[in-house]
Amino acid sequence: MSWLTGSPRRIGGLVAGVIVVAGALVAGGVVHQSAVRKASASETVQTPSLMGTKPVAVAIGDSIMDGHGLTAAQAWPALVAKTQGWSLDNLASDGTGYVQLGNDDDTFQAQADQAVKLDPSVVLLSGSTNDLGESQTEVDAATDELVSTVSKSLPGAVIVGVNTFWGDTTPPAQVAAIDSHFKAAVLAAGGTWIDVGQPLAGRADLMQSDDVHPTAAGQKILAATISAKLAA
Repeated sequence: MSWLTGSPRRIGGLVAGVIVVAGALVAGGVVHQSAVRKASASETVQTPSLMGTKPVAVAIGDSIMDGHGLTAAQAWPALVAKTQGWSLDNLASDGTGYVQLGNDDDTFQAQADQAVKLDPSVVLLSGSTNDLGESQTEVDAATDELVSTVSKSLPGAVIVGVNTFWGDTTPPAQVAAIDSHFKAAVLAAGGTWIDVGQPLAGRADLMQSDDVHPTAAGQKILAATISAKLAA
């Protein structure tokens, strides 16, 4: 039985769309609504092989999730979606955070509002370091609003929260504070929390020259670590 089948959240409708992952993922894989069967309100989502259709997922996040400096297909959300048999729509964008405006003048909340219109069956959320230095009170409030929007507007969707990625060095203390509140919000909403730690710690060779974004090989390691947690 897959993690999706065993989730306490039920999928009220499998619809066309794309996986929403937090970050700047603008990957393709759109499935038209007519191609995906609606599940009844009392039906628990099955694995893709049992359903005969791909669960629709959306990614909300920042440049780590959108594969900055790489192709959309090399970003970890796209790699995880392929492994899980999901159809993905990546709404992530460079520079975005809970309160920090990104390059597209959006926040995670703006991405969530867009995700709701896609009516996905899975919502991938990930923390961000773009809010470092911002008021923790404001970040926590924005986090609560984000998770609340997804949970209340998409009551049948499975929410998956992933801890903030830092890189190959020791993360600042505020990263733990951001993730602590994020985790509590996701679990309170009945979602699934995935803490992969910092799998690229000490691996400068897996970081791009800016020492902020993973290389293609680094993204593969992130994807494999997250997929392993999903399968656990």
